[in-house]
Amino acid sequence: MSRETWALIKNKKNFNVHIYRRGLLLVIISLLLSVIIGLLMFYFYVNQPERDYYATSGITPPIKLKSMLAPNASPNALLPPDPPTDDVQRVIPQ
Repeated sequence: MSRETWALIKNKKNFNVHIYRRGLLLVIISLLLSVIIGLLMFYFYVNQPERDYYATSGITPPIKLKSMLAPNASPNALLPPDPPTDDVQRVIPQ
Protein backbone atom coordinates (compact mmCIF):
# COMPACT_ATOMS: atom_id res chain seq x y z
CA MET A 1 0.00 0.00 0.00
CA SER A 2 1.20 3.44 -0.82
CA ARG A 3 1.11 6.38 1.55
CA GLU A 4 -1.66 8.07 -0.42
CA THR A 5 -3.89 4.99 -0.24
CA TRP A 6 -3.27 4.60 3.49
CA ALA A 7 -4.02 8.30 4.10
CA LEU A 8 -7.22 7.97 2.07
CA ILE A 9 -8.36 4.99 4.17
CA LYS A 10 -7.59 6.83 7.43
CA ASN A 11 -9.45 9.91 6.22
CA LYS A 12 -12.50 7.80 5.31
CA LYS A 13 -12.53 6.17 8.75
CA ASN A 14 -12.27 9.54 10.48
CA PHE A 15 -15.02 10.88 8.25
CA ASN A 16 -17.36 8.07 9.30
CA VAL A 17 -16.46 8.51 12.96
CA HIS A 18 -17.16 12.25 12.79
CA ILE A 19 -20.47 11.70 10.99
CA TYR A 20 -21.64 9.11 13.54
CA ARG A 21 -20.56 11.27 16.47
CA ARG A 22 -22.33 14.30 15.02
CA GLY A 23 -25.45 12.22 14.41
CA LEU A 24 -25.35 10.80 17.92
CA LEU A 25 -24.92 14.29 19.36
CA LEU A 26 -27.94 15.53 17.40
CA VAL A 27 -30.04 12.56 18.58
CA ILE A 28 -29.06 13.25 22.20
CA ILE A 29 -29.89 16.96 21.85
CA SER A 30 -33.24 16.08 20.26
CA LEU A 31 -34.07 13.68 23.09
CA LEU A 32 -33.14 16.29 25.71
CA LEU A 33 -35.36 18.89 24.03
CA SER A 34 -38.22 16.39 23.84
CA VAL A 35 -37.87 15.57 27.54
CA ILE A 36 -37.74 19.27 28.48
CA ILE A 37 -40.84 20.05 26.39
CA GLY A 38 -42.64 17.03 27.88
CA LEU A 39 -41.81 18.13 31.42
CA LEU A 40 -42.99 21.68 30.68
CA MET A 41 -46.27 20.37 29.26
CA PHE A 42 -46.78 18.19 32.36
CA TYR A 43 -45.98 21.12 34.67
CA PHE A 44 -48.47 23.42 32.94
CA TYR A 45 -51.11 20.68 32.89
CA VAL A 46 -50.75 19.99 36.62
CA ASN A 47 -50.63 23.67 37.63
CA GLN A 48 -53.65 24.95 35.71
CA PRO A 49 -55.64 27.62 37.52
CA GLU A 50 -59.19 26.80 38.52
CA ARG A 51 -61.57 27.65 35.71
CA ASP A 52 -64.36 30.20 35.97
CA TYR A 53 -67.86 29.24 34.82
CA TYR A 54 -70.60 31.72 34.01
CA ALA A 55 -74.31 31.37 33.26
CA THR A 56 -76.33 33.80 31.20
CA SER A 57 -79.57 33.82 29.28
CA GLY A 58 -78.47 36.54 26.91
CA ILE A 59 -80.69 39.07 28.63
CA THR A 60 -79.30 39.17 32.15
CA PRO A 61 -75.64 39.83 32.89
CA PRO A 62 -73.47 36.74 33.40
CA ILE A 63 -73.55 35.10 36.84
CA LYS A 64 -70.38 33.50 38.12
CA LEU A 65 -70.96 29.88 39.11
CA LYS A 66 -69.23 27.84 41.78
CA SER A 67 -67.75 24.57 40.58
CA MET A 68 -68.98 21.51 42.46
CA LEU A 69 -67.41 18.11 42.89
CA ALA A 70 -70.76 16.30 42.47
CA PRO A 71 -73.98 17.05 40.59
CA ASN A 72 -76.78 18.92 42.34
CA ALA A 73 -79.02 16.26 43.91
CA SER A 74 -80.99 18.66 46.13
CA PRO A 75 -84.52 19.75 45.19
CA ASN A 76 -83.45 23.42 45.34
CA ALA A 77 -82.31 25.20 42.20
CA LEU A 78 -78.84 26.65 42.27
CA LEU A 79 -79.74 29.70 40.16
CA PRO A 80 -82.75 32.01 40.43
CA PRO A 81 -85.26 31.61 37.62
CA ASP A 82 -84.84 33.73 34.51
CA PRO A 83 -86.97 36.86 34.34
CA PRO A 84 -90.01 36.59 32.08
CA THR A 85 -89.29 37.60 28.52
CA ASP A 86 -91.54 39.13 25.95
CA ASP A 87 -92.52 36.58 23.35
CA VAL A 88 -91.98 39.13 20.63
CA GLN A 89 -89.76 37.88 17.85
CA ARG A 90 -86.72 40.04 17.46
CA VAL A 91 -85.47 41.06 14.06
CA ILE A 92 -81.81 40.50 13.42
CA PRO A 93 -80.30 43.61 11.80
CA GLN A 94 -78.55 43.00 8.52
